[in-house]
Amino acid sequence: MAFLAELKRRRVGKVAIAYGAVAWAVTEASSVVLPALRLPEWTVTFVVVFLLVGFPVAMVLAWIFDVGPGGIERTESPAGTSASDRIRARAAYGAVVLALMAGLAYLLYERGYGRAHAGEGHNSIAVLPFTNLSGDDSRDYFSDGMTEELLNLLARVPGLEVASRTSSFAYKGRNVDVRQVAQELGVETVLEGSVRQAGDQVRITAQLIDADTGFHLWSETYDRRMADIFQVQDEIAAAIVDKLRIELAPREQQLAMRDQAPTQNVEAYELYLQGRAVWKRRGEENLRRSIELYQRALGLDPGFARAHAALASAYVVLPGYTREEGDEERLMPLAEQAARQALSIDPKIGEAHAVLAQMNAERGDLLDAESGFFFAISLEPNEPTPHHWYSLLLGRVGRVEESLAQARRAQELDPTSPIIAANLAGMYLMHGDDEQALRYNRLAEDLGFGKKQFGIDAAVALRRGQWDDAKRLIAAQEELPEALRPVIARYVDAVADPGLRPQVVAEMRRIDPKVIPQHKLIKPYVELGAVDVAYEVMFDALAEDPTVWAKHWDADFAWGPEGVAMRRDPRFGELAERMGFVDYWKQYGYPDGCRAGTDSPVVCG
Repeated sequence: MAFLAELKRRRVGKVAIAYGAVAWAVTEASSVVLPALRLPEWTVTFVVVFLLVGFPVAMVLAWIFDVGPGGIERTESPAGTSASDRIRARAAYGAVVLALMAGLAYLLYERGYGRAHAGEGHNSIAVLPFTNLSGDDSRDYFSDGMTEELLNLLARVPGLEVASRTSSFAYKGRNVDVRQVAQELGVETVLEGSVRQAGDQVRITAQLIDADTGFHLWSETYDRRMADIFQVQDEIAAAIVDKLRIELAPREQQLAMRDQAPTQNVEAYELYLQGRAVWKRRGEENLRRSIELYQRALGLDPGFARAHAALASAYVVLPGYTREEGDEERLMPLAEQAARQALSIDPKIGEAHAVLAQMNAERGDLLDAESGFFFAISLEPNEPTPHHWYSLLLGRVGRVEESLAQARRAQELDPTSPIIAANLAGMYLMHGDDEQALRYNRLAEDLGFGKKQFGIDAAVALRRGQWDDAKRLIAAQEELPEALRPVIARYVDAVADPGLRPQVVAEMRRIDPKVIPQHKLIKPYVELGAVDVAYEVMFDALAEDPTVWAKHWDADFAWGPEGVAMRRDPRFGELAERMGFVDYWKQYGYPDGCRAGTDSPVVCG
């Protein structure tokens, strides 16, 4: 009781109450005013910490001093108080101050500082594939296109982290709780929705869900005409930015909205989406069908820049799937014409720049191809095709790790593309990761790849010594000439038994070039240990046509596990120089394990 009387005499309780009230009011005000002034978040933290540190100082001063009629006076202990009593009182007072300080800290954080963060914005989102409720599975391209457009729009917003296409589309067709999705993807919010199309009418439902609570932050249903589809996409993206309370400058707010719709003709847009879906599956029939769809779209809207770019992409890859003589000479000008037409309408379309870069790569113009892909990706970093084709260039010149990274990025951006999955399988094969190569090879087939990838299965079977499987898989390859099929068994036997190799190599050297040119047998020669024969064939082919390697050689082979003997050979430097690789390496860096030599343009370990 004596201690409580002493607290009352020194009037420290009034000081504590007054300090707490003022501190709470200051914190409340700062939590509102400082963010509104766009001051850094740490300024609110500084105010809270400053007030907490000031509390024990105020309480010590309240114990020592008092304000009386004569001003500030020192408060003396009562007469007759022993030294031990004074020490115990000060210790008890210190404990009380610490307890009050803890209470004040809780008050300021929960009621003041916590308020500043209770309504703070979310900065991460996953966009789940919109459900097609039209009753026609063949219209999935439209709901998937809706999802991808929203992903692209939201990915442009500064400060907003958007889960990748790979992550989002992994949940397509799965009934999973959104809180589980958010936890697995590490996001704070999830957007889900549905599309129902009937004739010229479309109903789009979108729901933005808070992952912590599972409650809706926002939901909306749009009943519109198909002609308004782009406006709806922009409205949804803008509403999400608003509901997530992302603070953006006026110029940044426009990033979540397009400058203009890609086309004003909705039928052209639907044909374009159908063409993209077919184009992804590759195969000659699919590619020709995609070209037809793009041409129909352009017939409805000649100013549809993205359709021109997509048409260019179809033309540029078609020669790899046809067997017509002179198809490359006929199709490449069409690809270039379509790409330049797209750029004349919209110079910022990365896919069109990528087509021109891919044409340079196929002509062997490595430096121009490199700069072209870099520019295409800088324009549209979330467009998968430039990453895909750039990975091919990087693999060709031996930048294996970077090639794999670009192939992964392309697959992350478009996990529904069979050709991108197939390319990633090839990059893993070159990297020596057979399990991943087989995994993505299966994925490409499951996604509807139009060309059976027996080559990867066969390569893995050869590596593993599964000779019967290798024979069957090599013989099953569609592009294998009929005249070569009888040779397959002897070739695989020779890989298994070095004693048979000289005889099989001699037999391969006698193959009629009309059946298959010798320069297309370089890889088998190296696998059979006939490195001298391989170099003789390559140098003879280069002497006849210096660009033959770019058109017909599987240059990636040199960088895989089977190509070790080839790239360690002293002649490899001369070969690389004649192919233009050395000039490229001097500017962009040598491959892993290779360096500039003193007596040779390049030395690979």
